[in-house]
Amino acid sequence: MKLVFTFIVITIICSQNSFAVVISHNVPEAAYEVSVAPDYLIDMPHEGHGVLVASNWVLTVGHTIFYDYVGKEIEVAGELYQITDVIFHPDYKPFPENFNFTNRKELKQFLFNRSDVALIQLSSDIRGLSPIKLYNNSDEQSKIIEVYGRGATGNGLTGMIIATKEQKKLRYFHNTILKADENWLFYRFDPPKAAIPLEGIHGSGDSGGPSVIYQNKIPYLVGLSSWQTEGDEGEYSPMLYGTTAYQVRVSKYIKWIESIIHKR
Repeated sequence: MKLVFTFIVITIICSQNSFAVVISHNVPEAAYEVSVAPDYLIDMPHEGHGVLVASNWVLTVGHTIFYDYVGKEIEVAGELYQITDVIFHPDYKPFPENFNFTNRKELKQFLFNRSDVALIQLSSDIRGLSPIKLYNNSDEQSKIIEVYGRGATGNGLTGMIIATKEQKKLRYFHNTILKADENWLFYRFDPPKAAIPLEGIHGSGDSGGPSVIYQNKIPYLVGLSSWQTEGDEGEYSPMLYGTTAYQVRVSKYIKWIESIIHKR
């Protein structure tokens, strides 16, 4: 029964909420805090994030769209912009009404097989901010990523503290891409002896947050925070050391992104 309860709670976090920044226990929290958000980071209306990829287009993960956002306003740099359209990738699937959340294997297969991607069109160009370039190569494995989010925090020993999500404090962390699959980038939250400086993982409040790499000091969008699997199947405590995170692999979707933007 403990495993089933653990699994149900993990499922709710993966499918209904966004994810957050959980940090190494031996590094001061202040080291992960960001005073000024990058131009391309967009906060979604409910929670989670999107990324400015063109002057009036925001890329996010599909599960940050909690209801029909068309006509809703989104605040960017203190100004309001109306959402005129939301386009889900054709392979994005919301959970069926009677989905069996107690079947761990079935849940992971469902998340793994869908394309968790959506584009949001705004009524006008965002003024004064620069979109981020998209990473178009297939050599993501072993690269260090920089990931942003305003969600809950915690550390790898004790896990995420969900109440901290209300702080909406912007943080970032680093990690190393272990594997690049067709649709996904994988990284693992390692304990300090195996970690890189400022290692962390996303958690509740950060879905859609950008994963960035730098080339000649220019940021490129390589991934979007999407979901994770627990390394520990014992008592529930999310985002412990050993957890594997899954990021939408942006290079896989560039042709789709450009085809949508160029049609409008």
